[in-house]
Amino acid sequence: MNSKSIKNGRLHRTWLKNLIIVILITGIFFRFTNLDRKVYSFDESITSLRISGYTWTEMVQQDFQGKTISVQDLQRKYQQINPEKSWLDTVKGLATEEPQLPPLYFILARFWVQWFGPEVATVRSLSAWMSLLIFPSVYWLCWELFRSRPAGWMAVTIVAVSPFHVLYAQEARPYMMFAVLVLLSNAILLRAIALQKSTATFKSTFKYTSKSTSKLSQAVWLIYAIALTVGLYSSLLFFLVILAHGIYVIITENLRFRQTLIAYLLASATATLIFAPWIFVLVNNSPRIAATVGLPHLSLSPLSSLKPLFIITCRIFIDTHWAGGIIKLGSGNTTTDSIRLIVAVLLILAIAHSIYLLCYSTPKRVWLLVLTAIGITAIVLIAVGGVADRYLVPYILGIQLAVAYLFTAKIATANNPRQKLWQLGLIALISSEIVSCAVSSQSQLWWNKYPSSTKHNPAIAAIVNQAQKPLVICHGGNNLTGKILSVSYLLKPQVKLLLAVKPEQVKIPDGFSDVFLYRSTEMLRFELEKVQKYKITPIYKPGDVWLWRLEK
Repeated sequence: MNSKSIKNGRLHRTWLKNLIIVILITGIFFRFTNLDRKVYSFDESITSLRISGYTWTEMVQQDFQGKTISVQDLQRKYQQINPEKSWLDTVKGLATEEPQLPPLYFILARFWVQWFGPEVATVRSLSAWMSLLIFPSVYWLCWELFRSRPAGWMAVTIVAVSPFHVLYAQEARPYMMFAVLVLLSNAILLRAIALQKSTATFKSTFKYTSKSTSKLSQAVWLIYAIALTVGLYSSLLFFLVILAHGIYVIITENLRFRQTLIAYLLASATATLIFAPWIFVLVNNSPRIAATVGLPHLSLSPLSSLKPLFIITCRIFIDTHWAGGIIKLGSGNTTTDSIRLIVAVLLILAIAHSIYLLCYSTPKRVWLLVLTAIGITAIVLIAVGGVADRYLVPYILGIQLAVAYLFTAKIATANNPRQKLWQLGLIALISSEIVSCAVSSQSQLWWNKYPSSTKHNPAIAAIVNQAQKPLVICHGGNNLTGKILSVSYLLKPQVKLLLAVKPEQVKIPDGFSDVFLYRSTEMLRFELEKVQKYKITPIYKPGDVWLWRLEK
């Protein structure tokens, strides 16, 4: 190789490193920019309720009794740290009202808010900081899988500006912690298996086992057990990760009950045993789960989950439509729909090709790990009708690993006649991700903020905030707490709320310029119209009526 080609190669590597650094900085920028711009969703307001130490029941018993309370006082009591409550109250609230949510993230969030404050950007910043751990985690996993630094940097680049990762890095929920632990547990498992096999090889070659190697192998398996335990205390969906690991180990061990399988079983059993107290909570409070989110059950129409899975798979890389569409290039016409369909099909074909190439050109220990992450998660969630982005973290990470391998293999091959074409494809993919992040970062609403319950909040708040001295009446129980807490973040602090469980508790005091009903029930409207003789007029009706004006 002549000096000119060496110089060109160095320039190429320098340019590539600089590009990766720029993309990383861009990804970090998107994670922290406009952290408080998007609507504080129903679920996020419940996160803050858990952080406060109060429960839905306590909130209803204490302040849904026909009393008026200002938005400022409501948030101070139920969305901030309270000295009379501790982190044990946070755990108690989850155990009694949301046992499907393990407590680790919420405990950390409580301490985070205690140290840095209860502002929206601060609460969400915990997830943003956690999301940065994905970069070293995915790089390590790629090294354990492919023994390739380029593959690791490719995966880091794709994940850095992934719309999925950026969106959930700005969500005050445990999804980014879950993602980090999925990556780490996979990497630790591969390291533990590699050390186990090297120990076995050393023993078969030299007829004895090196004590240092054996101890290191045991230590890594212990770390793996700890990772599984932390994973379970971050999300119940981590059981799918453990299941995928079990299938992976059994198949790679050729169904033989050997040291690696024994070590895996011991590690997973230890993690499950340590998680047993929360399993007891789950079993004991299963009626509560059934009444709120419902217990998992086999879906009668699993094929109906394929469409949302298709949409989710596409928007891993392209997500420029707030309602969750893959792309929005203009008004809904035939040309636009055709372009959207073509883009979606091309993405699916590229993903399918990446999985095929992975299975065709890598050893079983590599492709099987990625395939089990994708397949087990998708199959189980389709079977129970639970297909949603935030549940599909292992599936999404598996696809991103496969796509990273595809581009690495195609671009790194020197004699590949289509190398330039693949480079253009990578540029198009990264550009699509960056554009998606740029568009969503400027939006107040996005699909991950559960538009069905939050998309009308800005319009409702704008109407109420125009009044000089408004009163907003809310009637309901636990199901309304998250909604009113969510919309309260857009209301002026001096807005007064009248919260009630029973219609007869609503006695409207004098001294308000405007009185509004938020998501009123028929029972309350009957009480106010027929009994108390008020005139009720719908003033915000995007479909169902969300806001009424009350006049005497």
